[in-house]
Amino acid sequence: MDEIICTLALKNIPGIKDSHIFLLLNHFNNPCDIFNATKAELLEAGLKQDHIEILKNSRIARTAFFDAINEIEEAGKNNIKIITFKSPFYPSNLLLVKNRPPVLYYMGVLKENLKFAVAVIGQRMPPEYAGELAERITNYIGLSGFSIISGLAAGIDTIAHKTALNYGVYTAAFIGSGLLELVYPPENKELLQEVVLKKGAVISELSLYSKLSSKYLVARDRLQSGSSLAVFAVSSPVSGGTMKTCGFAMKQKRPVFIPDYPPALMDDHANLGLKSLINKPGVVKFNVNNIDLNNIIDEIRIIYNDLYGEKTDKTGLPLTQLKLFE
Repeated sequence: MDEIICTLALKNIPGIKDSHIFLLLNHFNNPCDIFNATKAELLEAGLKQDHIEILKNSRIARTAFFDAINEIEEAGKNNIKIITFKSPFYPSNLLLVKNRPPVLYYMGVLKENLKFAVAVIGQRMPPEYAGELAERITNYIGLSGFSIISGLAAGIDTIAHKTALNYGVYTAAFIGSGLLELVYPPENKELLQEVVLKKGAVISELSLYSKLSSKYLVARDRLQSGSSLAVFAVSSPVSGGTMKTCGFAMKQKRPVFIPDYPPALMDDHANLGLKSLINKPGVVKFNVNNIDLNNIIDEIRIIYNDLYGEKTDKTGLPLTQLKLFE
């Protein structure tokens, strides 16, 4: 708990960004050690002088700790858990993303060492055929052993979460506001409750009362892709959150699966974003009429091996591939 308090306190220091926190934690083993460090030690760790002056200001530090303790108490009252990136419940794939958050807040149940997850995403007002495809792909990939990640938004996100829940597949939703803010969209309040009740998770990197904003929604998009081994985008115009998530996925070296719609459908406004992705590195088309799950899993196996094939766990033992990829 001390590490959580100290990490939250660091996040509450004005001007200290997540990148600064990770910079410091590369030098100090424990976040609490940072507050006891000398200015010379902080400078040696790579922190700039102006940030050091703020961090060493006793009034600012006291306020940061006070706010951190209050937030932990508020979270406990509302069945919200707070973890740092050192927790075994922190999504494993997200640990490998450069701009991962040091802290996550969640309601429900986070799977320990969650690796086998894919994101299913798309626009908020999808055409009917795209909604049907989202349901099919979620069903197929979910029952094959993958957890389903999405963003609790209207449209495709809602279909993905509901389909996963209907088939008993684990699902997690990343949102772009604090967990004690009003649900967005409001009509998904019951869906949020169902995800939590059925032992899925609703996750945010934001403090409890952070208001929804377009900036936070975009930041959330990188968490959806980063927590997944692959992204399935079933419909998207040229602009919108789906395209941003796909962009993050490609930067994170995660494959983006898009439907191989007939030309007439691909030229429709609802799919012009997907069309713009064709032939880009890391983008894989799949047949919508006869989904080849074996081929999809083969593609995902490649990224899994890239991420984990040569790595070891905390004990120094090689990470073993589960039955999914045997």
